Amino acid sequence: MMSNRYISDIYKTLNILCVEDDENVLNIYRDLFSLIFQKVYFARDGIEGFEVFEKEDIDIILTDHQMPRANGLQMSKKIREVDASIPIVMVTALESVDMLREALDLHITSFLKKPFTSASLFATFNLAVKSVIVDRCILKEQTEKLHYSHYQENLTYDKEKIVTKNDTYESQKLLDFNCELFYKPLDILSGDSYIIRKINDEKYLVFLVDGMGKGISASVTAMMCSSFVNYYIDIIQQNQLLFSLESLLQEFLKYIQPNLLEYEVVSATFLFFNKTDELLQYSIFSMPPSLYMCSQDDTVYKIKSNNIPLAPYTTSYNIDTLKLGNIEKMLIYSDGLNECTLKNKKELYGTYLKEDFKNAQNKQEFQEIYSKKILTQEDDTTYVFMHKSKVIQ
Repeated sequence: MMSNRYISDIYKTLNILCVEDDENVLNIYRDLFSLIFQKVYFARDGIEGFEVFEKEDIDIILTDHQMPRANGLQMSKKIREVDASIPIVMVTALESVDMLREALDLHITSFLKKPFTSASLFATFNLAVKSVIVDRCILKEQTEKLHYSHYQENLTYDKEKIVTKNDTYESQKLLDFNCELFYKPLDILSGDSYIIRKINDEKYLVFLVDGMGKGISASVTAMMCSSFVNYYIDIIQQNQLLFSLESLLQEFLKYIQPNLLEYEVVSATFLFFNKTDELLQYSIFSMPPSLYMCSQDDTVYKIKSNNIPLAPYTTSYNIDTLKLGNIEKMLIYSDGLNECTLKNKKELYGTYLKEDFKNAQNKQEFQEIYSKKILTQEDDTTYVFMHKSKVIQ
């Protein structure tokens, strides 16, 4: 229960608007309310009352019904179009059933029957003030939850930046390739993640993962996948063990299977660059095909998915190989890139992806072409543009 003293303290934080055409009644309101409310505003008809309501920060409205130019109901109707919950106390003789029905439709908070005493006035106000208190408490709770949610999302994003690793930031080199990354989550919580790791001077791993759906679940799954890949490579390096894509995939499946929900699936691309053998080994789990072009060749080739999506029941996988020697540039990407709607709203960007990759020499050129064509980013977007030409800083 709210004590009368507590309600009295609340009055001192509120602004009241009194709408009344009788000067004597306005003077009574002025004497009664000036020491009780934080601020008291006055208007002499419904039109003036609505103007004050729009201009000032009003918490409670006390209005007469019968007034010139615009009565209390007419003013309340306009106010309700702007604010559906502000308490409105209407002073009226309550002689008309139609007027009462219209007032109820407008959610008038309370009625004060003429003539009234100061005791009945404040008894009515106390009900209205309680309504304000409840609304403020709900708003405060919602605001605190929103602030907490934003705080947690920012922490999660900081964690994402730690988990994702790109060993090409300093040298911008992956073997003979300049390796340029584009990573832009749609929201703070990204379902995409990536790893670009140098295993030794002759070997690199590029890993992209796309968690199912959006939000926390997809983000957690993507971060788990990247965390494991990072951990595995760290162990290999610390113990000077021989790295193989096969051993990584075996351990990755053992780890990820029990951590997926029953119907959850994950898409991922594993590309293992081995300069010693001049081979690219790949295992792609239902991700868009990576694109590449060779020197002295005008054709765009695809490295297509060779595995179904990762799921709790996944037990096998395929690894295929490709000769590295003549590859001049590559594009590795998640589906957020090719599934964006074009500005004409009739096609997806995937229709033009091959041609734009063919015409771009580096990430900067590709991004400029891409940005001019899409309507807006619709999903987490991650891609790695690798090329042997000079990097444009």
